[in-house]
Amino acid sequence: MNALSKTFSIKNNLRDIKEFKFKTKILLISSLIITFVTFVISKEFSNWIGWVSLVASVFSLINLMLCDEGKITNYGWGLAESTLFLLIDLENRLIGDFATNIYYLITQFMGIFLWDKQIEQQKQQAVIKPRKLTKLQIGLIVIGILMIYGIVLYFSKTFHGTQIYLDATLLPLSIIGMLLMMGGYRSQWLVWIAWDVVSLIIWYNQFKAFSPASASMFALEIMKLANGCYGAYMWFVENEKVAK
Repeated sequence: MNALSKTFSIKNNLRDIKEFKFKTKILLISSLIITFVTFVISKEFSNWIGWVSLVASVFSLINLMLCDEGKITNYGWGLAESTLFLLIDLENRLIGDFATNIYYLITQFMGIFLWDKQIEQQKQQAVIKPRKLTKLQIGLIVIGILMIYGIVLYFSKTFHGTQIYLDATLLPLSIIGMLLMMGGYRSQWLVWIAWDVVSLIIWYNQFKAFSPASASMFALEIMKLANGCYGAYMWFVENEKVAK
């Protein structure tokens, strides 16, 4: 079975979701309940972007849980999620986040083949083996984040974006996070946690301004931050044990 078949196979996706660890199932169910409750209370069902936000949130949560457990099927859900988020970003004029999701669409496809290649080279092929960064790699990452931040900030000012100083951090963090994710590096979760904190602040500000779909997105970011901490635990502890 080739990489794309492994990723998009309905059978594989259902199997991976069914085989979630108990802790993962509890986190997913709790997150879905919060998502639907927020959607109803905020009355976002009254406009089309609210429904897009709901579906994107569900896809995002499933994507995150699959990634937590090191499953290649996470990429299919991530592609669908990023496509929907493009519509939400345009509606809210979040230039940095829009650019981030364009980047995600491209790298999700790359990640499928890189993960498949790495998994095929492992003794066990159920979970990708977490890798560690060198000190040199860490230094290059910090320099890369700062350089990309300056570029994104310039364009955000040019196109009159919203919350430009915060919004401009999303793309550099996303670029580094996805590169680390594609390479199977466990430190990706430290980057994702930083991304989640910034995104949480952005959507809280959008929520206070009554922006479209902001309530659902704010709730999603809270859950993504919680998942980021859980994902770090899984990759630094649990998945490390499984991969040995």
